[in-house]
Amino acid sequence: MNPSGKIISKFACLHCLTIVMAVIFMFALTQTAHAQIRKQNDSARGIIPADSLSLHANDSANADTSANAVLERTLGIRISKDALPSVVTAEARDSAVLDMHHNIFYLYGDTKINYEDMKLGAGKVTYDQQNSMIIAEPLPVTDSLEPADTTKPTFSQGSEAFTYDRMQYNFKSKRAIVHNAHSQYGEGFVYSQQVKRNPDQSIYGLHNVYTTCSLDTPHFGIWAKKIKVIPGRIIASGPANIVIENVPTPVFLPFGLFPISQTQRSGFRMPTYTLEEQRGLGLTNGGYYFYLNDYADLLLMANIYSKGSWSGSLYTTYANRYHYNGRLSLSYAYNKSGESYEPGSSITKDFMVNWQHQTDAKARPGVTFNASVTAGTSSFYSNNSYNVNQILNNQYQSNISYSKTWANKPFNLTVSARHNQNTQTHQVNVTLPELNFYMGQFNPFKGKNSVGNHWYDKITVGYTFNASNQTSFYDSTFSFNTLGLNDFHNGMHHTIPISASYNIFRFINMTVGATYNEYWLTERRYQFFDNSTWTLDTSKSRGFYTARDFDANMQLSTRIYGQKMFKHSQLMGIRHVLTPTVGFNYRPDYAQAPFNYYYQTYLSPNSNPVYLSPYDGSVVGTPGLGQYGTFSSAITYGLNNNLQIKLRNNGKKDSTSTTSGRNVTLIDALAFSGSYNIAADSFKWSPVGVSFRTNILNILSISSSASFDPYAFNYEAGRRSTRTMMDEGKGLVRFTNANIALSASFHSKQNKDRNSRQNEAANSDQYSRLMQNGGYNDYIDFNVPWNLNVAYALAVNKTYVAATKKDTLVVTQNALFSGDFNLTSRWKFTFSSGYDFTTKALTFTSFDIYRDLHCWEMRLGTIPFGPRKSYNFAINVKASILQDLRLLRRRDYRDAL
Repeated sequence: MNPSGKIISKFACLHCLTIVMAVIFMFALTQTAHAQIRKQNDSARGIIPADSLSLHANDSANADTSANAVLERTLGIRISKDALPSVVTAEARDSAVLDMHHNIFYLYGDTKINYEDMKLGAGKVTYDQQNSMIIAEPLPVTDSLEPADTTKPTFSQGSEAFTYDRMQYNFKSKRAIVHNAHSQYGEGFVYSQQVKRNPDQSIYGLHNVYTTCSLDTPHFGIWAKKIKVIPGRIIASGPANIVIENVPTPVFLPFGLFPISQTQRSGFRMPTYTLEEQRGLGLTNGGYYFYLNDYADLLLMANIYSKGSWSGSLYTTYANRYHYNGRLSLSYAYNKSGESYEPGSSITKDFMVNWQHQTDAKARPGVTFNASVTAGTSSFYSNNSYNVNQILNNQYQSNISYSKTWANKPFNLTVSARHNQNTQTHQVNVTLPELNFYMGQFNPFKGKNSVGNHWYDKITVGYTFNASNQTSFYDSTFSFNTLGLNDFHNGMHHTIPISASYNIFRFINMTVGATYNEYWLTERRYQFFDNSTWTLDTSKSRGFYTARDFDANMQLSTRIYGQKMFKHSQLMGIRHVLTPTVGFNYRPDYAQAPFNYYYQTYLSPNSNPVYLSPYDGSVVGTPGLGQYGTFSSAITYGLNNNLQIKLRNNGKKDSTSTTSGRNVTLIDALAFSGSYNIAADSFKWSPVGVSFRTNILNILSISSSASFDPYAFNYEAGRRSTRTMMDEGKGLVRFTNANIALSASFHSKQNKDRNSRQNEAANSDQYSRLMQNGGYNDYIDFNVPWNLNVAYALAVNKTYVAATKKDTLVVTQNALFSGDFNLTSRWKFTFSSGYDFTTKALTFTSFDIYRDLHCWEMRLGTIPFGPRKSYNFAINVKASILQDLRLLRRRDYRDAL
């Protein structure tokens, strides 16, 4: 390519090059020649390069004359003093015409011009070399049989790009006049009737429309006679008017400022209004956004109501790529319902803390610090949220943990703080701190050169250390002023598991093991009934106490396969796998010497003595494993079943099968389990447990369990009998309780016709913002026309009724269902509800309707009945840059009471 400032056409054949050189020589001598160059080489796909017509020049007074001399000798021509400082390259699909008499160059058909960082595309380009002026416009319609080129001309320079109808551009001054320019800046579009573009890329527009609608004729916009655009910073306008469907509205703005920076910037967040009967007129979600730096931001928001209620929130997100990321929110709400002299008036004060933090695993290999915190008053979401999932959440949980692992060593250390809060009972459990040290299993008796032939080579040993410090309180009565050291319960727990596995008679696997536990505790508590005061007394003492326990176990297991194959049917075969297990475990009596971990006491007058442990309620477990009064020597048994069939594929093959067939599981698990305590003086047999689990067509999941008691029931005394059902001649076992749970998920196939729209949405700023901030409920997926989730639970318990001295079956059942479906290609309906068969009423129910209005969206969320009956209606612009263009109407649930 020739580094010239003139536009030179390229030719693929030497014959054309000779003709061109002769024409240039004649033009240099006489300045009167006129020539026309036509397309000569069809093998070049009709593209005419411009190198062979380029002329070099330099308009700088301090030009490098030696370089120009070299170029002049190379080209054999003189370089003009008014030549451009950089190379201009051009190509055209149809033809190139050089008017040498007027020094004008014409390009026709899919023309592309490149100059420095400027790129221009048009149907027709006219270049006036003498004035360094270029005119770009669409290719005019001709009478030829070829269709007219309807592609709009394009212009781009740096990060700026736009389309237009006609443009005049001066290469030297770098100024341009553009007609009907369409530009995009971030989420916004600017349509201007005429634009004047300056060398610094700033733009002055006449008769403009700013909008976030991507259509050529936008659904709405903000019309302004004059605007100024500073690329990468801001769009400023004079008086403006909001226009909808090309119809002006009565809404006028004295001026307009639209930030178009590619980076975040600080600014106000405009509030929206609401009107409620209980709290009055309110301004909600107003505040200020602070762009702190490239790693963190801060958003302050507030709600204020005319009747005295208010709330404030702080939101911050932070991220350091390849190191960490997270977000933090702090909220406080003061809700006043009614006046103090009115009946039923109330004042509630709530707060909520949410913190999410994650470290990148590559930042410090082997070291992680993660946090997930949700803590606050139990009534915060019920009083201040309209999100169904938040309102129905009965548990707040938090976990902050630091973990470290050592490379090539079986050690792991975790230090954490945990929090659990029940919003129904208002009880809060806080563990601060909790320390866990784990050493992986190893073979202590296996030498470096051992091949594992000795029985002791298979013995494995591990170690776990746990230390915990915990306190419990009710959130309504908590105060740091009353919190003391005696309110904390702490302890340490050491665990050493020992195990070994062997193969017996080739088909039987035998596993033997033992677990040793060491407890270090700081509190003991004894309870006894005082007959003199007729009260239950409790004696507590604090200090350092130790205790230890152990248990031993052995288990034998094998697998039995049954298989039947078929030759001439769709069913290829059936396979049944049985896994029987038999085990044995031993625990000593920890109420006897030398342990003495349990004592006998009376908790009420005229009652039987009971065993209690002075370490009951320990945060690291109760020593003695719950074994008191006698030792435990139990034989355990179990039987698991798995049933599969194999179907022929008729030559078809998928990712989960071979061409010969595919496996289908009919029963994932059908298990029976129980035990027999040799050491017990009565009730040696444990209840028999039965469980079942399967999945049908990867749609319907079924799980159930049941319990059967081998002992008879004494209906006269109202308690279990020491005689078995076989002793009574009533069979093997009697039914006590059962439950079954079914869940299914149905959805339609993905709508491929909407893929392009969905991909466009997935790449939008709105989608990224929602996914980053966790606002998954705000994102609507039209790709799946319908979706349905159904769950059903049934529980049956046999209960003894003293009045009738008979059993009665207590049945509880409920159903949950949720889903969504497209009413049309742009209407989405979502629902969530359930039915309680005991109360014969619907559970918490919500319905939502979403309407996609292209650049706008409409949402209607309703809770149609119940104590939280309310609705929330909003219509707003999708783009976040115009998020304040919205209409919001809400009816608070308090107004329905």
